[in-house]
Amino acid sequence: MTKRVGVRELAACLVLVTGPVFSACGNVTAGGFGEAVVVVSGDAPDSTFIPTPTPAAVAAARSAPGTDWARSDTDDDDDEQPEGELEAELLLFLVRPDGTEEALSDQAVEIEVDLEGVEEDETLPRVVPADVYSALRVVFLEIEVEVDAGLVIDGVPVLGPIEIESDDVIEVSKPLALDVVDDASVEIFVDLNASEWLRSVDPATASVDASVFLDLISVSIR
Repeated sequence: MTKRVGVRELAACLVLVTGPVFSACGNVTAGGFGEAVVVVSGDAPDSTFIPTPTPAAVAAARSAPGTDWARSDTDDDDDEQPEGELEAELLLFLVRPDGTEEALSDQAVEIEVDLEGVEEDETLPRVVPADVYSALRVVFLEIEVEVDAGLVIDGVPVLGPIEIESDDVIEVSKPLALDVVDDASVEIFVDLNASEWLRSVDPATASVDASVFLDLISVSIR
């Protein structure tokens, strides 16, 4: 299900409101300029997700002495990894320690990733002032999540569109220790950690609160 936040007018409003700040920052050329690219993954391989063991592994573990098998076999369904796609339109901003921002695109960035984290999507390189930045602000203008398989909550399979519920703009600022150096490139990695927040989906409404979704997003430099 599509979650639209303020439609296109919101994007225009955000650019207009923050435009003077960007212009002022763009004039700071004493430190030179570097290049930044944002890479997005639906669920990075190093996430905390633990795959469901194979039948052979389960049989071997059951026969091991001292093994406690208090969980039922049906509980293993809840550990499957969700499969599907996530599409979104984003506005991305680097934030300095003093709160001023640097836009990482002139318009909304479109991304399309799989929930398993097999494929990644990246923005075009953006020239930014060489400076110290302390956070990445992400504004979701539109987001669509479609689960094809693997999402089982309390024994209930959940398939199809998932709604990110919010009464406000879906945005988050994630701390980031970034020092952009003149004539150097940096890659900012955004892990959406889909397998984590999808565990909180309400199977009755096929929805998850935006606060849960945003809290589990992680940002790093790689």
